[in-house]
Amino acid sequence: MANYYNDNPALRHYLNHPLMERIVALKERDFADADKYDYAPLDFADAMDSYDKVLEVVGEICGDIIAANAEDVDHEGPRVENGRVIYAEGTKRNLEACRKAGLMGMAMPRRLGGLNFPITPYIMAADIVSRADAGFENLWGLQDCAETIYEFADDAQKEKYIPRVCAGETMSMDLTEPDAGSDLQSVMLKATERPDGTWVLNGVKRFITNGDSDIHRRRVPGMAVDFPCSSTTSATAESLSAASRTRWVSREVPHASLSTRMRPLNLSALAAWALSNM
Repeated sequence: MANYYNDNPALRHYLNHPLMERIVALKERDFADADKYDYAPLDFADAMDSYDKVLEVVGEICGDIIAANAEDVDHEGPRVENGRVIYAEGTKRNLEACRKAGLMGMAMPRRLGGLNFPITPYIMAADIVSRADAGFENLWGLQDCAETIYEFADDAQKEKYIPRVCAGETMSMDLTEPDAGSDLQSVMLKATERPDGTWVLNGVKRFITNGDSDIHRRRVPGMAVDFPCSSTTSATAESLSAASRTRWVSREVPHASLSTRMRPLNLSALAAWALSNM
C-alpha cells in the first residue's frame, strides 16, 4: 500500500519547525477545546501526534485511491447533463473517500465540524493531494473558501455554510474576468454599499472554478440561481466543463450577504465556447 506522507520524510520538517509550538498554542487557544471534544488535543505533543496521524490517513488515501484514479479521471473527465456538471467516477470516489475520512473543512473550528488544523499541516495535506492528482486538489482545496466565510461572515452565515463544507459539500470560487484573468489587482467588479445596507454588484465573471459545486449553485423558483461567492483561482477541468460567463449588473443583495442572484446559464453551450477558446 502506497502512502504519500510516509514515503516523503522531508514533509515532517515542517511539523518540526521551532515556531510550531507557538502556532499550535494560538490555534488551539491554549487547548481550550480539550474539555469539550474528546478528539481535541490536550497539549502540544498530543496535537502533533494528531496531525501526524491525520496526515498518514491523507497519505494513504492519496497513494491508494486518488493517485490510482487520476488517469481514468483524465480520460473520462466531467460532463454536463440537464444543466448540471457530473464528475468523473474517479472524482466521485475521491470525494467520498475524503468525506468519510473527515478531510473536508480541516482548518475550521471543531464547533463547526472541522479539525481545527493550523495552516501548516493543512497545506502539507494539500501538497500530498496535489502529488496524487493536481486537478483534484484544486477541487478538494476549495474548502479554503470556508476561511473567507469564517473571517468575514456573520454568525448566522457561518452556521449556515461552514458545517456543510466540513460535512463534505464542495465550494466554488469566483475571480476570473474577461479582461483580468486571475490577476486580483486588475479585476473590475465593483461592490457598492447603499445607505439602506444593500449592496450593488457591477461586473463580469468567467471560468468559475468548480462552478456547479454543492454550495455555489442551487435551484430556486423561477430558475434563478443563488451564489454564495468567494474570491477565486483560475479555471480547472471541472470549471471549464461548467464554464460560466457570469454577469452581475445592478443586482441588490442584503447587507453582509455572501449571496447574489442571477439568471440561469446554458452550461453546455458555454462549455463548448470555453473549450473552443482555450
